[in-house]
Amino acid sequence: MNHAPDGEPKRTFSEEIDRLIVALRALLGGHWALLQAELGAIARDLIGTLIAGVIIVGLLLTALLGLFIALFLVIGSEIFGSMLWGAAHMTLALLMLSAWLASTTLRIQARRRARSLLLGILIGSGAATLAIVVLHAALAPSVALGLTLLLAVLLVDLLIGLATFDMERFTDRFRPLASEAELRATAAALDDLRGEAAEGLATEMGSAFASAGAAVDATRGVVTKVADALKAAAERLRSDRSEQDV
Repeated sequence: MNHAPDGEPKRTFSEEIDRLIVALRALLGGHWALLQAELGAIARDLIGTLIAGVIIVGLLLTALLGLFIALFLVIGSEIFGSMLWGAAHMTLALLMLSAWLASTTLRIQARRRARSLLLGILIGSGAATLAIVVLHAALAPSVALGLTLLLAVLLVDLLIGLATFDMERFTDRFRPLASEAELRATAAALDDLRGEAAEGLATEMGSAFASAGAAVDATRGVVTKVADALKAAAERLRSDRSEQDV
């Protein structure tokens, strides 16, 4: 084996290539390991941030919910004389709003919801009036009873109204306004318009080329006449010079 000047054995070209490949693999492997470590650290930080954000949002919602419940309990205690009225009103109001939203989303007819509201008002006000006039109950509990019945009747009638759900009415808003025949007619009209435009463009281009050809022919005629005149003048000058030389 040949030896280098410093005493080490001289490597062949293939050995140098192998060493280069090994070095490149080691370099790529080191960078890949570093990238994995960095991605792992980023993922841990991201997951920690997301968890903290979820916890923060959950705590805020819990605090708002607690404030909401406390508000209804205070209103029930101060106005109607018992916290139970506030809890009942809050529960029924939330359920009623959910049913109202579901009825609106499912495209239940608006007059059906108006009927539910009217029915709830009639029954609630009737119950409050009956409790005051006939049973000689106090005003606050009678109003609380009427409000409770209003919300309960409205909730129940809205839930019953969901049975009138019409799938075709619900899916109509997700369909295109134009029918398939109208779309095909529009496409055919666009094709005809495109054909007419192409034909008109071809006609205009042909006219333009014809006009350009006529202009070129006229220019060519003028140039030919000028060239003939110059040629005749040159011949005349040549003949005059020949006569002078003689």
